[in-house]
Amino acid sequence: MLTSSSLKAKIMFGSVFFLVIAATWAVSAGTFRLLQPVESDVLSYSTPNFSITFRMRPGDFGIGYEGISFTITNTSDHPIEIDWDRSSMTLPNGQTSNVIHEGTRYIASGTPTPPTTIPPGGRLSDSVIPTRNISYYEGWNVSTLGLSAGSQFGVYLALSEAGTQKGFNFVFEAVEVEFDSRRLGSILIAALVLVAALALVGAVLDL
Repeated sequence: MLTSSSLKAKIMFGSVFFLVIAATWAVSAGTFRLLQPVESDVLSYSTPNFSITFRMRPGDFGIGYEGISFTITNTSDHPIEIDWDRSSMTLPNGQTSNVIHEGTRYIASGTPTPPTTIPPGGRLSDSVIPTRNISYYEGWNVSTLGLSAGSQFGVYLALSEAGTQKGFNFVFEAVEVEFDSRRLGSILIAALVLVAALALVGAVLDL
């Protein structure tokens, strides 16, 4: 039989768990810069044939970062192709990993992936996640990149322009990984509501 004291304990445990997860979520804010092939604080790079802008891809529930998102625009008069099977990521620990991109099921992370073609004037928004960080235990899981200030990591995109294969290696650095004040404010409000709800539940159980 579930007593009032045991119910209070379960509610308290759930509340603490929620606050821990919420506080971790607030850490998913940071400042990054592109180091190679050019230095850029806005994470952008351009050639006569394409322009590309990067941003970090948050992990589940906004906790940490699990990959890199980008938008690439074909500014040439011929198609550009991304060969996903020849593309890769370099993790902060120096290990190299194959990648999957948007629309690829986790279970297919070890199988060949068809290339993506960007027509002249076309634009593609996509993301890459290192397959090394994908695992299965009671469901599919993606580990975060484990970034801290000073961490360096990268993505190698294998492109084909007018039938000529080229590779572009983009190296990034985490300048800061800090709390997001806007998210922290939301967490504080949620915590106050939670405390009020717990007080109400406790009063009802004591009746």
